[in-house]
Amino acid sequence: MSDSRRVVVAGGGIGGLAAAAALASSGFAVTVLERAGHIGDVGSGLLLYQNGIAAADAISARLGAGIRSAGHVVGPDDVRLLMDSAGQVLAREPIGEVGRRLGLPQVPILRTALQDLLLREAAAAGADIRLGTALEGYGQDGGRVSVSLSDGTVLDADVLVAADGLNSVVRAAMLRDGPPQYLGYTSVRGRAVGSELHPRAFVVNGLGTQIFVAPAGRKTLYWTAKITAPRGVWPAMGQRGALAALLDRVADWHEPVVRMIRGADPADLSVTDIHDRDPVSRWVDGRVALLGDAAHPMAPAMGQGANTALEDAVVLAESLASCADPGEALLRYQEQRVERTARIVLHSRRQGAVDQGASQEQARARDGAMKSRGRKDAATFDVVDWRPGTTGSLTA
Repeated sequence: MSDSRRVVVAGGGIGGLAAAAALASSGFAVTVLERAGHIGDVGSGLLLYQNGIAAADAISARLGAGIRSAGHVVGPDDVRLLMDSAGQVLAREPIGEVGRRLGLPQVPILRTALQDLLLREAAAAGADIRLGTALEGYGQDGGRVSVSLSDGTVLDADVLVAADGLNSVVRAAMLRDGPPQYLGYTSVRGRAVGSELHPRAFVVNGLGTQIFVAPAGRKTLYWTAKITAPRGVWPAMGQRGALAALLDRVADWHEPVVRMIRGADPADLSVTDIHDRDPVSRWVDGRVALLGDAAHPMAPAMGQGANTALEDAVVLAESLASCADPGEALLRYQEQRVERTARIVLHSRRQGAVDQGASQEQARARDGAMKSRGRKDAATFDVVDWRPGTTGSLTA
């Protein structure tokens, strides 16, 4: 692989940094453009499932080891408690069993820890990380991509990778498919240090609300509350207002859960409405490709946003490294990723609607389903059973 093959990655989030690390370690000259002036503390946590761990290991053994060290490695006998708002246990989900079957663990981890590990991995592999610099547009001529930057300069590259998120500038120019769709619920995400509930993993179901909790190392729990609400209401409250409103909403819930939320630092909270997009079959325009949320934004119900972005990064790097023609390589990447991610997007959308239990009838149906099948999600194993070099075993 020649060092003259230059790739610009738009976006310094999980997908962008993973792509940069994978591409730079394969011999590409990589430049990452990140709009923010620094990559700092970026919210609560996330769960890396077996597919995400397999992708991280493929990027580098050091990255995989770092994730296991910084996060909480789920043991083979670990369970996740599925509860109602009063604390009654609906089921004990054997989350360690999947790891035993697949030979890889689940690893809940703080988002900022994962971001830091990916940043260090990309930099160590030789990627040039440009903070405070945004992509404003691109053009193509003669097999080259011209990338216009917010500082008025232009970068010339062989390939542009758009990992610029839900409201991707590149996707808007490529597909012109309008804004993402609001799914009817919002998300408040926080963390608790030293909670009496650590290191338990659990899900708590209420009417129009579900709270997911996982240990993330160093006596820390991260939690995500998903709340059925009109668009824009909760983000407009700000961090302190959202925390107060959430505490009011769960005031009569199981008291240890209430104490966990009360112990959150409002400055750590992230409050975002939840959106996705209908899957599309086109992610590539010549030598420009979408990745992560820019390609397949999805509801967080199955926890696959970061995991599929890591998968994308590995497949993209493998495709570009194994094919002399960048345009053909990007089409191979698209072919390997579109069908799998489309199914995960649609599964996540359906699961998210079920999780919310927005009416009394829907809440009873959700709780009953958890009791009967003994797990939260309907398609977990098929989703996480992925390795580099495969398209995944997810069925419709």
